[in-house]
Order: sequence, then C-alpha cells, then structure tokens
Amino acid sequence: MFIRNVLAMGTVFNFFLDSKGKSTSHFEDLVERCADLLGRLEQRFSPWIEDSEVSRFRRDEVEEPSELFDEVMLLCYRALEVTGGYFDCWTSESGYDPTGLVKGWAIEKALSLLASAGVEAGGINGGGDIALLPGWRQMVGVQHPNRSDAICGVVEVESAVATSGVYQRGNHLYNPFGGDVVALSATVVGAELWLCDAFATALCVGGDDVLFLLERYPGYEGFFIDRDEKLYKTSGLDLKPGP
Repeated sequence: MFIRNVLAMGTVFNFFLDSKGKSTSHFEDLVERCADLLGRLEQRFSPWIEDSEVSRFRRDEVEEPSELFDEVMLLCYRALEVTGGYFDCWTSESGYDPTGLVKGWAIEKALSLLASAGVEAGGINGGGDIALLPGWRQMVGVQHPNRSDAICGVVEVESAVATSGVYQRGNHLYNPFGGDVVALSATVVGAELWLCDAFATALCVGGDDVLFLLERYPGYEGFFIDRDEKLYKTSGLDLKPGP
C-alpha cells in the first residue's frame, strides 16, 4: 500500500493506493499531480482568496463563469433542492460560498485523475471525507463528537462517506431557516462524495427534517448525533458499534 499526505485547501489529504505492480516514483508523481489539481481548485473556489473566481463573482466581476464554476453552482442548486433548503450556499453574509460542497467534489476530481492513470484500488481521505475507487470497500470508523479517543460507530463504504459537525471547528454551521444547529455531528454514506458532503452538513443543521428526506433518497444512508448524544439513523444504514 502506498500512503502519502498532502496539504491543500487548508486540509490534510491522505492518499492510500494499491501499489501492486507500480513503482513508488509512479505514485509520487500521481499524488503530486493530484495535489496540484487540488491547489488549482482552491485558487478558483476559495472565498478567502481575493482574486479567486468565487471572490470576483461576489464582487460582480465575472462576466463569463468558467465551466468548472458553472458545474459547481449547478451542484449547489441540486444540493439545495434535495436537502429541502438546509444546505444553502447562498446564506453566507458575504454572498455565494460553495466551500461546503467543493472539498468533496475536488476529492472526486483527484480520484478521477488517479483512475485515468490506471490506479485500480485505493482512495482519498480529505479531513474525514473519503472517496474510494470502484470495487474497493472499506470499513470506516466515525469519530465520536464529544470523545476524541472514541468512535461512535463503523460504516461500510463502497464509494464515499462524509462527516460534518461542530465539534472540531466550533459552531461554523448556520440554519438557513433560523434557530439552532440540531446536531453535534452527522455522517452520510453514498455514491458521490459531493452529495454526501452536502447531505451531512444539512443533516447536522436540520436533524430529523433532513433525515426524513435522506430516508427517501435512493443510494444514501446516514445518521446524526444530537446535543444530548442521542443517535438517529436511516433505516437502511448498517451502523456497527465501535470497539
């Protein structure tokens, strides 16, 4: 197994790739290319970079958005719809902010680069958001929001899993309908990481309201832990107890 960590988007990205039949230098080059891709996507989408496309869009300085910009905005609209409005990239005081979705989307872009280069097994973990190459399942432990040395459960992941919460970065989430954020953390498993990412954020914000929507969304399962440390999950999620 080839394992490397790179820093991008303010997050450590862990690459874990099946190195069978390939040289270390081959994988070093691939990870460098992925790191470069992640860096370029950060330069385009970060609202904290003054000349990023997102920042210029906020200042009404973008006449013709790039294809990547349009792609992400369409995903943001889709996420807004399927989460019942609880994932809303337009709630920021400064304007449009797609960062809650971009990291998962960017990981999938990097994973596609690896697949196109012939990597057959492995995945990428970006700050707890994980995407796997097709056909490679993993059991993933989810950290307990109030106990850093414990996990609240183990889920089987075939494609992607994302966790959102207020236990590491503080209360950085906002309820677009007013009121408090319901959960300490939420985790969603499904086919596409960008949507897992959006659903996890929405589930953390909206709790039962979003769990109801997730229950009826095909191919996705999840759970959240409320502020009393009670756990609520979709009926189809096989959540195994932690050690």
